[in-house]
Amino acid sequence: MAISGKKTFAQVQAELLALPLGEYLVSYIVSIIQQCDTLPKKSVDSFVAAIYDKDDGESLYDLNKLWVDLNYQRKLKLKHLLNNLKSHKGFSKEKAGHIDIAIRPNGKAFDWDGFRRAVMAMLCGMDKIAVSIYKHKRSRSNVDCRQYEAELFLARNAKNETMGANEIFFARYAKGEEEAEKMNTVLSRANINVCGLKPGGKNMGGFAFVEKSLGYHERMDVEIVNKHISDDDFVFASHLIQSAWPKDPSIGAYLVSGLANTRNILRSDSDSDYDDTDVEEAITTYASNHSQKDLSKNRVSNKPLQSVTYNILKYAMKLNGKSKKLSGLNSDEIDIIEDNE
Repeated sequence: MAISGKKTFAQVQAELLALPLGEYLVSYIVSIIQQCDTLPKKSVDSFVAAIYDKDDGESLYDLNKLWVDLNYQRKLKLKHLLNNLKSHKGFSKEKAGHIDIAIRPNGKAFDWDGFRRAVMAMLCGMDKIAVSIYKHKRSRSNVDCRQYEAELFLARNAKNETMGANEIFFARYAKGEEEAEKMNTVLSRANINVCGLKPGGKNMGGFAFVEKSLGYHERMDVEIVNKHISDDDFVFASHLIQSAWPKDPSIGAYLVSGLANTRNILRSDSDSDYDDTDVEEAITTYASNHSQKDLSKNRVSNKPLQSVTYNILKYAMKLNGKSKKLSGLNSDEIDIIEDNE
């Protein structure tokens, strides 16, 4: 397969990650990858295609007619995909096995498990791939089909250690889980973009910590969920950080959680008369000469929320001695923080 390199690897990866949520032909995704200038014809020609024998008894499907729904599928990580092809010198049908597709009532076939394998197969010049086919009930709407496919995808992949907490949340949301929908509402209010759900919003690392702090993580039926920060406090903290550090492309998970906790503590403290305006002024003033990380880098490992709260109270709010009492840290834990300064 001849490939015309027109874009750098970074440009292609950025384009793949920036694809709006929606339904795409797999061939369209492949066409983006084919523009990568670090994927010359010589490399692609070395990728060996799998040959399926008609007597093998495999159910084959035309790759050019295969769709992927990015409303629940993870975005492609191009480097990992290309390294996989290089290490295996192409596509191995034995190692790949079959992919799973679901036929919706509108006739479109969606690759709900095996998206990356389908892309690799097409990069190797293949036009068909072995599949296991599931047909949706004709009574299902397109949204119903998507939610069921997301449920299948989550059941198959959620326990895979390479699937991040944000990706599991994304699939849970697509499936229609109530707690994931609540989490997405908070993220949207906070102008935070996770897996493309809030285009134009700020990125945020440390998703698992925030999800658990808000109490919307995946849990067992018997698990007692403690909501460590409120939705409103989180939204307030997120907007304040984005206003104080407007040029930063992302916000820190520990900082936004710690600031949300700080707002709650000051509001609840009977000896404090600090209001939102005081917090906003203190953080904005602090941000003029400091980075976000200055408030979150020194932490006690088992008390990150309280640690960042202490840093905010002492160094941004200037509460000094009162910071210890309000933060929830003991003297030894504060010594650990201050020894790291």
